[in-house]
Amino acid sequence: MKKAAVIGCGNIGQRHMRNIKNLFPKATVCAIRSGSGNTSCPADADLLITLDELDSSFELAVVASPANFHVAHASHCLNLNIPTLIEKPLAQDYTQGLHFSDSLSLSKNKLAGVAYCLRYLPSAQFMKQLIEQKQLGQIYNVNAEVGQYLPDWRPGTDYSQSVSARSDLGGGALNELSHELDYINWLFGVDQVLSASLRRSHELNTNVEEIVDAQIKLKNDALATIHLDFLQKRPHRKCTIIAEKARIEWDLIANTITQFDANGVKTLFDGSQYDKNNMYLDMLIDFTAQKQNTVSLNEGLEVLHIIQRIRERAQNV
Repeated sequence: MKKAAVIGCGNIGQRHMRNIKNLFPKATVCAIRSGSGNTSCPADADLLITLDELDSSFELAVVASPANFHVAHASHCLNLNIPTLIEKPLAQDYTQGLHFSDSLSLSKNKLAGVAYCLRYLPSAQFMKQLIEQKQLGQIYNVNAEVGQYLPDWRPGTDYSQSVSARSDLGGGALNELSHELDYINWLFGVDQVLSASLRRSHELNTNVEEIVDAQIKLKNDALATIHLDFLQKRPHRKCTIIAEKARIEWDLIANTITQFDANGVKTLFDGSQYDKNNMYLDMLIDFTAQKQNTVSLNEGLEVLHIIQRIRERAQNV
């Protein structure tokens, strides 16, 4: 690879710049700022350019701008036939994502992917295999939870001005923590949203949902409960499965899977020493090699549709 561009210079954009340089040391990595404030070139990029300076000689673009810019930035790259990886969520909302997807030709659709990196976590790959091989018997309930205190997400920055805290930039727990919705849909398939609640706390003073609770019927007839929040002072990310043969506890932060059954407790997977930056590296390797394992636009659109149904259900309560 000779040339790559990253649009958006926040934490995740800078991570992508570093990783591209790591994987392709001879590549020129160009940064494109999504805002007009800072005009300096990020330390992890070789050049700072404008969106208009992109051309078809670029072999990779990563869209890591705020969600409300994703469609415009991705469209610009795809119209130049640049393979484009779009940070989650695909778009600010389902309607915007649907229009974007419908506007693309099949060839341009194949040039795009959505960066739901948790699928590349080794314990996630193990869970996928466990479920596909039906080793647990009938699955009855799934409980997915994630919580982390928003002011701690980006040290040294004002959380209230971050993408996560602003509805105009596509923030809120549903969009920012949509990894849980993606992996539940990937592992089990979402059928219906049965109930939902969206709340704000008195702590953060944002204009977005800070707490999400939803009950979802899965395609295997199991029930899933989803909890997302911006408030837990100690980061928490777990998924529990209650099934015919065992209870499974998947700790996504520890990267471990534990089985509880009539015979006792057994560790099925322990990847606690895993460097989580490898998720992002593997995702870039997968996407640039066109192995087609990257989350597709249609899968990214499915997550936005789930989010829309959660919002609609919460409004009708």
